[in-house]
Amino acid sequence: MSMFTSAKEREAEDALARAATYAEWLQAAEALDRFSGADEWRSEAGDPCYDATLLREELQGLRRQRQQGQALALAESLTASLYRQHADLGAKELYTVALAGTKHLVTEYLGEVETCLLWLAATPIPGLPHVERRRRFAEAAHAFGRSALMLSGGATWGFHHLGVVKALFEGGVLPKILSGASTGAMIAAGICARNDAELAELFAHPEQMRLDGLLPVGVRRALEQRAWLDPEQLLAVLQHNVGGATFAEAYAHSGRALNISVSPTRTRQKPRVLTHLTAPDVLVARAALASSALPGLFPPIVLEARSPTGQVVPYVPSERWVDGSLYEDLPKLRLARLHNVNHFIVSQTNPHVVPFARRTRRRGAASGLARGVADAAGLAARTQGVAAAELARRAAFRGPLQQLADRAHALASQDYGGDIDIYPEFHPALLRKIVANPTPADLAEFIRAGERATWASLAMVRDQTRIGRAFDTGLALMDASVSASR
Repeated sequence: MSMFTSAKEREAEDALARAATYAEWLQAAEALDRFSGADEWRSEAGDPCYDATLLREELQGLRRQRQQGQALALAESLTASLYRQHADLGAKELYTVALAGTKHLVTEYLGEVETCLLWLAATPIPGLPHVERRRRFAEAAHAFGRSALMLSGGATWGFHHLGVVKALFEGGVLPKILSGASTGAMIAAGICARNDAELAELFAHPEQMRLDGLLPVGVRRALEQRAWLDPEQLLAVLQHNVGGATFAEAYAHSGRALNISVSPTRTRQKPRVLTHLTAPDVLVARAALASSALPGLFPPIVLEARSPTGQVVPYVPSERWVDGSLYEDLPKLRLARLHNVNHFIVSQTNPHVVPFARRTRRRGAASGLARGVADAAGLAARTQGVAAAELARRAAFRGPLQQLADRAHALASQDYGGDIDIYPEFHPALLRKIVANPTPADLAEFIRAGERATWASLAMVRDQTRIGRAFDTGLALMDASVSASR
């Protein structure tokens, strides 16, 4: 019997590795969970990493109030309990046992909350005008906060982000707020320049993208611009892939809020996050070019904007900008202030981060020990890197060496993680493709690897964004009911 089970388990592992769709991956993951006993863990409510007793009591109370039509009491109950870390529902440990998802109690609770929110959005309350009901609903949504997808830098490795976005989009959980730095900015720009129909078309036919953005220049020009690659070539590729929209136009077209990080070239200047709120008339393609301008590869870039008369003019012409990853790969504080974001999904492809990333699930004591050793090694490497960069800053003289030391310190000391971290599998063979134009075959492989990395986190993303998406749907329903009554 054990040999039969072992053979079936190996078959499920092979199916997981071969899966071409999320449905295939999930079927294999559920089979592996049965073999490992993780499905039993999902069925048992108790676990020290969250408050199952509180969750069950609230689930029963919310369901009773909804079924009895107690709208005001239900609204008060939800107002008191809906926050990100309620009952420790945000604990990552809830998603490190089973491949296919977390505790069934958690899923049931989130489902009831979603049902309650949509019921409240659609149910008139005697004595409470629609305008006031919507105002309270919007305030509750604001208090709960929003989710954002953050796409890191990573040179050519950043094309993994396309697979991450594809998996989230097809799973119906792609956030409306995206940020990007360097290659992440190029990908985020292309996503936010398209509406849902256009995005589906892109994923169905990725061959429509131009991939020839990296073009070496001659030695004389390289010495003149102090960079080896042609920025006009990359700009032409970006204009093809992204279009000619401004940040405001892209937001109006897609409904997605694009945020692009750019880094300064002057010591006293600060990094910026460009979005439809801070730089509505700036051209998206030009901003993505600036965010991708890694010193030594591309020269610093002047941003451009569209004037009220339709002319393209320099934006802050005295300033030039470079790679957004240098100082603010993941601008979490700025997104929190600009968009009320308090939940961050990070797709991380930086070559100085990915090799040290943790991907091991907790499948028993041995893997837990392995994860602990890997975490300790990664922490030690990062600590040593920060210390070395700080010493270099203090030792460097003013001038180019000082600027180089500052950038090295900024790279080493940044926080590269979020609430949910998605990493592609690291293979040493990829090192040769860090700065190279991907072929169509490379692009397909990057997309598939990004999808596979995301499938393993899709249950966590779906659960942790479920309430926020319910708030958005509820507000849209309330607005639609007003429009229909006019």
